[in-house]
Amino acid sequence: MKINSLKSLTWNALKLNEVILEDKIVLNGSGKATVEKIPAGAMIGNESCSDCGGCDLKSSFNIRSVKCGMGEEAEAFFAEASKDVLMVHARPGRSVTEPVSIRYLMENGDSNADRVEIHAAEDSSITVIMDYSSSKREARGFFGVQTKIWVGRNAKVHLVKVNLLGSGFLCLDDIGVFVEDNGYFDITQMCLGGGRNYIGLSAALKGYKAEFNGDMGYLCLNDQSLDMNYYIAHTGRKTGSSLNVKGALRDRAGKNFRGTIDLIRGAGGAHGNELEDVLLLSDGVVNKTLPVILCDEEDVEGTHGASIGRLSSDMLYYMQTRGFSKYEAELLATKAKLNSVRNLIKDEHTHGRIQYYMEEAFK
Repeated sequence: MKINSLKSLTWNALKLNEVILEDKIVLNGSGKATVEKIPAGAMIGNESCSDCGGCDLKSSFNIRSVKCGMGEEAEAFFAEASKDVLMVHARPGRSVTEPVSIRYLMENGDSNADRVEIHAAEDSSITVIMDYSSSKREARGFFGVQTKIWVGRNAKVHLVKVNLLGSGFLCLDDIGVFVEDNGYFDITQMCLGGGRNYIGLSAALKGYKAEFNGDMGYLCLNDQSLDMNYYIAHTGRKTGSSLNVKGALRDRAGKNFRGTIDLIRGAGGAHGNELEDVLLLSDGVVNKTLPVILCDEEDVEGTHGASIGRLSSDMLYYMQTRGFSKYEAELLATKAKLNSVRNLIKDEHTHGRIQYYMEEAFK
């Protein structure tokens, strides 16, 4: 299966143009989702929003046409692997004040793929937390989830994704977003668990003044690997996007980051920026960072950058003279970086689980 292809190919020796996933994935259906909270103003169902009958918007959108970041072969995989769709819907004009919490507990030997659709109707707002975890740190298996989001006019969606899977899991996290006029989509991701993780996100900022904001935090230890592909397409006028990625690598871990901001003709007044900040904690890690800006419009602004480095010897010396070991200094620096992302999640239970996971990971 070919996934995470770049919109504009680069020098092939970098091996970042695409990923060929050669694993034979056998699903056993174990590890289904549990919806822990259904707050007032939200609807939960097992069919797509366009068929749910809960609003008068059936003809105004087709959420299943939304393109995701991993590409067409992943789209076909999820369509075949998961026949049911979990739908989350925010009613028109309603502000859903409490988050919808969807938890996946994936234990050793579990293998499951799921699809989730989130629709925020006009003038509504909603937060959805999707949490993938295992009770045992060494659990092995497969977990895949495809999430499609439609943000209506003047609507707001905050999507939170937290990966605390066992170290032997292969995880595919495929995301697609469509934003209408004055809509705002905000995603906060924490990828700490799993063995091999693949994330693909495609955002279509179609409406006038549509906005995208993304904050991603990751921690890769031992032999963990993480491959990310973010594509943000500005097609509407005066659209805006911001993508901030922060993480740390240690031991023999590897990470690929592709971030593409596409300023398409007709998107006059659009602005986009992306930045990655990487902390390298060991000599054996492999880090590849590829920020890309594509531009076919004059009246636009696009910026990108990357900060990649280690804890300086001066910083380590300073902390050690104050009683901190090298391990404690690395933990403090990593926690400071990742907590800036974690603190964007307004859920105390999720905060505690992330904190515990980080503490245990450094032992």
